Amino acid sequence: MSSLSRELVFLILQFLEEEKFKESVHRLEQESGFFFNMKYFEEKVQAGEWDEVEKYLSGFTKVDDNRYSMKIFFEIRKQKYLEALDRQDKAKAVEILVTDLKVFLTFNEELYKEITQLLTLGNFR
Repeated sequence: MSSLSRELVFLILQFLEEEKFKESVHRLEQESGFFFNMKYFEEKVQAGEWDEVEKYLSGFTKVDDNRYSMKIFFEIRKQKYLEALDRQDKAKAVEILVTDLKVFLTFNEELYKEITQLLTLGNFR
């Protein structure tokens, strides 16, 4: 993308921020991949909005881009899994294990087995 396009995106971001179009700001940040808003990311993490955290992050990096990306995506998905177990929602935990965490099986089979065993605990907490 040209520097002119980049500057235009930043001006649009600034305008949207000033006009309080918060969701639009974050969508443009994510879609353009130019500006990672750490404050927004931290707010979503602290609120436990893991799907939004992963969606926002995916605008800047993919699971298989590098080992750091893989690690952070794994930790996000693991947290979703642990919270489902904590709520005793085994169906959701199994869904997360099968759909979200299974991609990490090839990278660390032992860790995947360990987190799978958490399902068998009667009292997770």
